[in-house]
Amino acid sequence: MLASDFLKRASLYLICDGETCARHGITLADFVAGAVAGGATTIQYRHKEISPLTYERNLSEILPLAQRATLIVNDHAEVAERLQLPLHLGQDDALPPQLAVPYGRSTHSLAELERALTATPPPAYIALGTMFASPTKPDVATNRHLIEEYLARTNLPLVLIGGITRENVRTLPRSERISYAIIGDAFRYGATSAAVQRYVAEWILENRLL
Repeated sequence: MLASDFLKRASLYLICDGETCARHGITLADFVAGAVAGGATTIQYRHKEISPLTYERNLSEILPLAQRATLIVNDHAEVAERLQLPLHLGQDDALPPQLAVPYGRSTHSLAELERALTATPPPAYIALGTMFASPTKPDVATNRHLIEEYLARTNLPLVLIGGITRENVRTLPRSERISYAIIGDAFRYGATSAAVQRYVAEWILENRLL
């Protein structure tokens, strides 16, 4: 599977964050069902404060709801390989040398980008954070100034992460290679499946030409 196969919707890379969903009072299933109904085709499931066993159980429960989208595993390489799903790794996460599924790598500097690009196996896409002050990454400096150099140094798809909303995304560069990660802004209409569906549908409508 190539990066282009699962980064299908060029503008939207939706993150279903377990802690954020719990804080808003919406189940993972309702979030994912609403996102898919709204037209999301790329959804990463991230859940930091649970065990690998619980993560895999949750993932298995929401996977049938995402049949019209690609579900990306966060951090858990063994789970990704067992279920044959794409994987997303943080900048400090270990890369299994024989990884058999496509993966993306978070970076926050040109040095981290170079390490990611020379890894074996190579990444299918690169993520760059943080774009704006983000409650989920309060200690990470903003790196909007690196976007153009990233695009020049690699032809891989680029996912921009961190505090992105429907308003401030307009200040970021546009490219058919760029996707924009959304977390908290997906709850602007409320914490229901219908509210998430509305948000995703409106995002796609507004950004279809990005």
